[in-house]
Amino acid sequence: IGSGPAAVADEGWVITSFHSDLSIATDSTLTVTEDIRVDFGSLSKHGIFRTIPLRYQYTEQLDRYYQLDVQSVTDGAKSVPYDDSVSSDNEVIKIGDPNVLVTGQQRYVISYTVLGAMNSFSDHDELFWNVDGALWPVPKKTVSATVHVPAGSLQMSACYQGPPGATEACTHVESGDTVEFSSTRQLGSGEE
Repeated sequence: IGSGPAAVADEGWVITSFHSDLSIATDSTLTVTEDIRVDFGSLSKHGIFRTIPLRYQYTEQLDRYYQLDVQSVTDGAKSVPYDDSVSSDNEVIKIGDPNVLVTGQQRYVISYTVLGAMNSFSDHDELFWNVDGALWPVPKKTVSATVHVPAGSLQMSACYQGPPGATEACTHVESGDTVEFSSTRQLGSGEE
């Protein structure tokens, strides 16, 4: 859900669900927890790479850079080894033990904070957030997000899915200071 680079080839595994829980603090810091469930089938893998763009075009003359700090990576219960680095204006989180191969269904829960993602206007602030990104080399069966905003600050919400720049609507439901977003179909490799 959002915008990003072109599609890449399918690698033979699938993301069965991708859920992101985002909280916007009053100081505009985002706290993000992504719950990514994958099925490697019979393929042997060490884990996954989660690539998150840190540079976005803000205006025709200016780019914006986010500051992203990984807090933890778990399988939902215990820590999972990871290494994070910046490559070509992307945060690359390499998840999994390089000495252990896994197959079948796996769960990866990534928690991180982001500074600099909010758009500020004279009468409101805006979050334009790419939940899952187009950099996955595999399809995603479902993508969803829950966004929590500071009390009384929600004015409106919108959701789009598909290839970068798509205007195909996805589902969103506002409830108080929370909005639930979800894809309406499987998203292919390179869609978001």
